[in-house]
Amino acid sequence: MPRVAVLRHQLAVASEPFVLEQARRFTRYEPVLVGRDPLPAHADPGLPVVTLAQRWGPAAAGYAVGALSWPLTRVLREVRADVVLAHFGVEGAHALPSAQRAGVPLATVFHGFDATCTRAALLRARRASWVTYVRRLPRLARHGDLFLPVSGHLRDRLLARGFPADRTVTHHLGLDLGKVPAAAPAGDGRTVVHVARLVEKKGTEHLLRAVALLAARGGDVRLVCVGDGPLRGALERLARELGIADRVVFTGVLANPDVLAHVAAASVLCLPSVTARSGDQEGLGQVLLEAGALGRPVVATAHGGIPSAVVDGVTGLLVPEADPAALAGALARLLDDPALARRTGEAARAHVLRSFDVARQTGRLEDLLDGVLTARGAGGGRR
Repeated sequence: MPRVAVLRHQLAVASEPFVLEQARRFTRYEPVLVGRDPLPAHADPGLPVVTLAQRWGPAAAGYAVGALSWPLTRVLREVRADVVLAHFGVEGAHALPSAQRAGVPLATVFHGFDATCTRAALLRARRASWVTYVRRLPRLARHGDLFLPVSGHLRDRLLARGFPADRTVTHHLGLDLGKVPAAAPAGDGRTVVHVARLVEKKGTEHLLRAVALLAARGGDVRLVCVGDGPLRGALERLARELGIADRVVFTGVLANPDVLAHVAAASVLCLPSVTARSGDQEGLGQVLLEAGALGRPVVATAHGGIPSAVVDGVTGLLVPEADPAALAGALARLLDDPALARRTGEAARAHVLRSFDVARQTGRLEDLLDGVLTARGAGGGRR
């Protein structure tokens, strides 16, 4: 059985359950998780794990800044990897020299910012790994074996940046349907849940303003914001300024089962993503799939890869970016019409079951990796 090294610099991140869910669903490939940093305390991925920090100590720092490739090269050889699957373009760019030296093909999954942020914004962030990404991106586009944007929108962005069309394939990650109940209990008819890292791209500010508009009309609406981030303090102040602090709860970061419990307890999930000043855009919005699997309708923006997950008017309602009035109107439609919310949620669940089952999607990924290995065996390797 061929072995796939699943590379993510920070493994078991609470906001990225999709990395481990996909890795656990390989059936024709044997997955080994490869990280750069130590695993979080008490993390138990349930799969073999090797981290550069554990294996090579200080040399991992040299890899992190793009100065050393040998630590990952040696790990790939030691675990006898047949192919590398790197999650995020940053990981792909870092892994490229190591994969080449180890003689194994490299597939890279693009999730959002890595395909949409401007070069200038990445450099302004002054993160060494992002500087390395900017520097190596043209080389990655030339020599990487397979590129897997998670939505058609991200594929378009990669093609515009010079990635080869024949090696750039849209691939939805999928959702572990086993972690959600077959029929979630009825949600609270006046509660909206927002699950997101509290950064500009997620559009939380516009959601708070929409809730204020609903409250001003006399609506009994409540908002639960699940997640944390650099804008939390500013958003909490904004809620107080808008006079809705008593209607809004900020939970902070929660484990995925607790996130799902909040989604199941609400009536509507809202993800009003916007294009950040850096150019950062939503890749797909995995929480949209989780809401759908729970039979919850969504209100979101016609932004980035969101239309790949939400069928407007069928599984949810899409509105323009940065438009609190439109958000308020869409939320009111679902909150004030439980029958519409129920029909929309049922359609959302059927859509997720049909198109986003992680077992089926991972099977398709294995087919794509088969193609990469076949090409290498036929002399199609890249250097």
